[in-house]
Order: sequence, then C-alpha cells, then structure tokens
Amino acid sequence: MSSNNKVYTKNFLTMLSGNTFSQLIPFIIAPIIARLFTTEEFAVLANFMAIVGVLGIVATGRLELAIAIPKDKKEAQQIAFTGFLITLLLGFLSILLPVFAHQIGELYHDQLLSSYLWLVPLSVISYGLLGLTNNWNLRHERFHAISIGKISQSIINNGLAALLGYIGWGVDGLIIAWLISQYINIFVLLFGVSRSINRKDFSLLTIKSTLKEYKDFPMINSLHAFSDIFFSQFLLFWIISTYFGIAELGLFAMMNKYVRAPIVLVSSSVSQLFYVEAGKAINHQYSMIPIVKKTLKTTLFFAIPFVVCVYFFGPILFKWYLGDQWEQAGVYAKSLTPILFFYFIISPISGLPILMNQQKKAFILSVIGYALSCFGLYITTWFGYSFSSALWLYSLLFGLYNVTTLIWYGSLIKKHHASIN
Repeated sequence: MSSNNKVYTKNFLTMLSGNTFSQLIPFIIAPIIARLFTTEEFAVLANFMAIVGVLGIVATGRLELAIAIPKDKKEAQQIAFTGFLITLLLGFLSILLPVFAHQIGELYHDQLLSSYLWLVPLSVISYGLLGLTNNWNLRHERFHAISIGKISQSIINNGLAALLGYIGWGVDGLIIAWLISQYINIFVLLFGVSRSINRKDFSLLTIKSTLKEYKDFPMINSLHAFSDIFFSQFLLFWIISTYFGIAELGLFAMMNKYVRAPIVLVSSSVSQLFYVEAGKAINHQYSMIPIVKKTLKTTLFFAIPFVVCVYFFGPILFKWYLGDQWEQAGVYAKSLTPILFFYFIISPISGLPILMNQQKKAFILSVIGYALSCFGLYITTWFGYSFSSALWLYSLLFGLYNVTTLIWYGSLIKKHHASIN
C-alpha cells in the first residue's frame, strides 16, 4: 500500500470511527425516544428543523466551503471571518420570523410549531458557527477533533432528549436537546484551535475582496443549498402535512432520521476526505480519478447491502425496534430505496462542482430535479394516491435526477483528467 493510500485509510478510519459512535448512540437510544414521543411531536420537530435548515444552510453565505481552498492561512482566516459576520447578520434578521408565527403555523396546519419560532435565530447562528468551525478543523486535518465533536453532539442530543421526554417536556425536549448539542459541538471544535488573530488582517476592504473573489459561494452555492433544503424538507414537509396529515409527516420524519443515519455515517466521512484530496489534486495538477475510484468503491461496499436490507426488512425492523406504531415508517423507507442508494453514491462526491467552479450548472440541475420530484408528489394528491405509493413516484423521479447528476460528474472528472495530460 502506497503512503498516500495509508494516509487516506488512516484519515478515513478516524472520521468513520467518530461518525460510527455518533450515529450508534441515536440507534441505541431510539427505542426509548420512539416510545416517549408521539408521531405528531416528531412532526413539529421536523417542521421546525425545515424552517431552521432553509435559513441555516446559507447562514455563512456558504463561505465555510471555501475555507479549504486557499493555500494561504491568512486568506482562509479572512474567509472564515467574513462567513462569521454573515452568520450574525442572518441570525439577527431571523428575529423577525416569530412576528409571523401564527401565519406559519396555519401554513403548516401545525399551530404548535409557532410556539418554537423564537428559537430560530439561535438555531441559525449555530448552523453557521458549526459549519465554519468544522471546515476550519478540516482544513488543518484535525480529524480527531471533528470526530470528538460529532460524538459529543450525538450524546447530548439523544441523551438529553430522552431525559427531557421522560419528564414530560414533549416537543420542548426534542428542540432544546438538539440546540444545546449544536453549541457543544462548536465548543469542542474551537478547543485547541489557535486564537492568535491579528485584527489588522480584517477590515471592510478585506471583507469586500473576499466576497468578490469567492462570490460564487454566496451568489450561487447559497442558492443551490437553499433550494436543496427548500425542496427536500421545507416544501416536501409542507406537502406531506397539508395533504397527507401531520401524523404521516411524523412517521416520515422518524423514518428519514434513522434510515439516513447509516448513510450519513459513511458518506460524511468519505465526502470530507474526498473534498480535501480532490482539492489537492486540482491545486497540484494531478489526476483525481484514483481518489474517485476509492470513494465509489467504499460507498458501494456499504450501499448495496444496506438498500437490500431496507427493501426486504424495513417494516419488520421498524416494528421490532421502535414499536408497533412505527411499522408504517418501515413501509415508507422501502418506498425510498432508490433515493437511499443514490444518496450513498452521490453525496461523497457532491463537492466536485464547487472545486471545479461548476456551481451554476449544479444549481440549475438540482432545482430541476427537486422541483420535478416534489411536483410529482403533489400530483399524486389529485388522484388520491396512498402516501406510500406517492413516495414511490417521488423516489423514482428523484432517482432520474441522480442518474443525470452522476453522468455529469463523470464528464467533469474526465475533463480534469484530460487537462493535465
């Protein structure tokens, strides 16, 4: 095994071990949490997270993704500082959201949701800070710190939610536990990071120059990320809660959380390594094909058995592990197997358009794919489809978008390979 392969394997195992523990904890506590909270309470949490997510995903202007790009540390600091200021600004603006709490509750057919909108500003800021600190540690290859942060966040989020649920806090417990865990992870990632910052390095001029040089992140990538969350959570959850019912949303949200967890376990570890290694390949002008092959082999090794297991045993596993009321969630998981498979494959290499300055095309493609999928789900409400059948159509349409995306990624990789030969 070459030295590069050894380093890749070591870093992958470090990231994977942290992700394994962070994802194992919710699975251990899941049978407790599933019996402490109702499907309706999980639906309120899902809608809250959709609102926070659609704002939080653009909290830094997506500049956190640019931190790993420049060779110069000073320039990377300027990117992080600019992202921090954007986070504070968006957090401040989101204070206005509770003013429309009643209207938002009516929109989602969920008046209980309006009671928690005052927590949105703190949640949006946590999104931004976590993205900045995580990518700063990633730039400096502090993989152990990233792993410890994820484990700490998982313990607090799930353990505290179970405790608060046991004493009867309901939705309050779910949301508060999640928010506290976000800031715990931020604190862990900040610990040990050098704080020797020269204030002269930051000014209005440096902020302007940073925004100008990396304008595609706030102008294009932010819109891309926003549209992803808007279609995959905000709009999707609205369609489900409005046309299929709040209880169905609760089942879907619970299923989505636990089915995606193993995927995130693998893909987040691989994607962060891919982003760093592919960035090096572009900066130093050598082929990224070997790292792409290693990435796809790794994900396929996990993807195939996982999808087969969900398709054939999903309902049985949900009923046995979480309780009788969650059996239908397993049926919904079965309907989403095409999406789950492609999420395994595409997620680890999804940073490719950013590295190759193809964010505009990625944005347009994703909007078309998400819009087509959500429109397909909405159309099923006209014909009285069951929610499970509606999900099959949604999943197949989204799978078509993913196939198109993979073909495009392949062309980008070939183009880069040809440019260095």
